[in-house]
Amino acid sequence: MRQLQLNIEHILDAKIGDFAGPSWAPVIDSVRQLHTGLIKHFYIYGAAGTGKSHLLSAICDSYLDEGKQAIKVSLLELLDAPVEAIQALDMYDLIALDDIEVVNGMLQWQKAIFHLINLSYDGHTQLIFSSRFAPTELRLQFPDLQSRLTQAVSLRIPSGRQFNDRQALLQATMLRRGLQFETQIVDYLLLHGPQKTATLLQTVEKLQQLLQGEQPKLSNLRRKQIFALIDEYSR
Repeated sequence: MRQLQLNIEHILDAKIGDFAGPSWAPVIDSVRQLHTGLIKHFYIYGAAGTGKSHLLSAICDSYLDEGKQAIKVSLLELLDAPVEAIQALDMYDLIALDDIEVVNGMLQWQKAIFHLINLSYDGHTQLIFSSRFAPTELRLQFPDLQSRLTQAVSLRIPSGRQFNDRQALLQATMLRRGLQFETQIVDYLLLHGPQKTATLLQTVEKLQQLLQGEQPKLSNLRRKQIFALIDEYSR
């Protein structure tokens, strides 16, 4: 258990309300169904940087707000621990396993996750999985786990290409954090900044750090520096 604690992923600053774009509606609706118990197992997938880890953190945080036990674990990190470590997770109300595809080629880990899923059927635990691949694309060596994952409610995460999604997400995140950026910076961020959700949120966090305590009206030189920073995150 000591080794397991070292591999619990840091909770990112994310809330369910941040994912306010229209393309996120089906995902957030499924999260509501998780909370009501209508969904036992939830599987989200999408390209790297589309916000999967942020969403898992936000869902776990929403469970903690209700006084429930929730944990988000990076399977990539957990692989350094003995395979038996995953058995210690069944005490939680919600377990979010990030990057399920990393167990490909590791039969014992696949069997351990399969056992964890089976335990969840008999208890109160709910499970969320994230991956870059849809359940049918995982090509796992343990067919029983592949079957279990394809039975979960699965949704693709929005890519971030839709302007309305980025605009809603940015507005919601800034409102929650109490941020006020110049209109020129907001417009530049939406038009020229990163499209993928994770990188967009990282850019907002960096801007928050840089602009803290500065005057509402920036100099032209300072504004150009901010634009250059946004360009760096957009590459």
